[in-house]
Amino acid sequence: MEEAEFQAWLTADARHLGAFGRAEAVLSRLERLNGAALDSPSSEEPEQPKWNRRRLVLLGGIAASVVAVFGVERYWRKAIPDQTYSTVFGEVRKVVLADRSVVTLNTDTKIQVRFTEELREIRLLQGEALFDVAKNKKRPFIVSAGDTQVRAVGTSFTVSMLPQKPVEVLVKEGLVELQRAGDATAIPVRASANIQATAPINAPIVTVALPEEKLVRNLAWQGGQIALDNQSLEDAASEFARYSKVRIVVDPGVSAKTITGLFAANDPVGFAKATAGVLKLQVEVRGNEVRIY
Repeated sequence: MEEAEFQAWLTADARHLGAFGRAEAVLSRLERLNGAALDSPSSEEPEQPKWNRRRLVLLGGIAASVVAVFGVERYWRKAIPDQTYSTVFGEVRKVVLADRSVVTLNTDTKIQVRFTEELREIRLLQGEALFDVAKNKKRPFIVSAGDTQVRAVGTSFTVSMLPQKPVEVLVKEGLVELQRAGDATAIPVRASANIQATAPINAPIVTVALPEEKLVRNLAWQGGQIALDNQSLEDAASEFARYSKVRIVVDPGVSAKTITGLFAANDPVGFAKATAGVLKLQVEVRGNEVRIY
């Protein structure tokens, strides 16, 4: 009777057979540790497991537990709701996702996270983020920014979508594939470590290799810094405007002058004074405005 009921249980759900196999392995291990098979006489030759009530109860209990665990895991995967993460003006934030991937959000950034059994999907709604992706070949990690999709398995890369600028992807480690969301037939553009990819609107995706030192400078924002490399004061002012409410105003006569250095992102006044000292200029601070002339 017990064996018939057990056979009925096995055929009731496809998962039960796999669970039974795991349960059998667990019970066999326990029997070996005890030195003899349960409910069977001692013998020099190992006997085949017998269908008795005690063994059926043990196997059924273990198998049901395995089904419950895998059932909970399956339910958990399906039940994870979409998540939204964001940073306020001037904030840098690190977030650990459910799959143990880590996302570092730059200032004024917002993402939406959606995990399914097949995919890990991230939508970059605005700003810039660094993705350190946990490896899982069965569940690709896809970041969408505008009409551009970045696909990865296990790697480290940034995606930025800033006003009046094209989507940019900077690969720190590993390999990613870029593709337009509305053009599934196009061959993906591949980018490996130290490669920056730019996806202008209505134009092909282009890639360029970066030297290691420039890659490091481009990631300086993780430490709350702005790295400038022979950039104009006008461009520097725009960059600082992403992190601070204190605006840098550069007179047109000196806006094309360039500066190189590493500066605190939340200290535009300090930057202005240091720049004035190097370039022999003047600085005037009035409330939330610092003027370089």
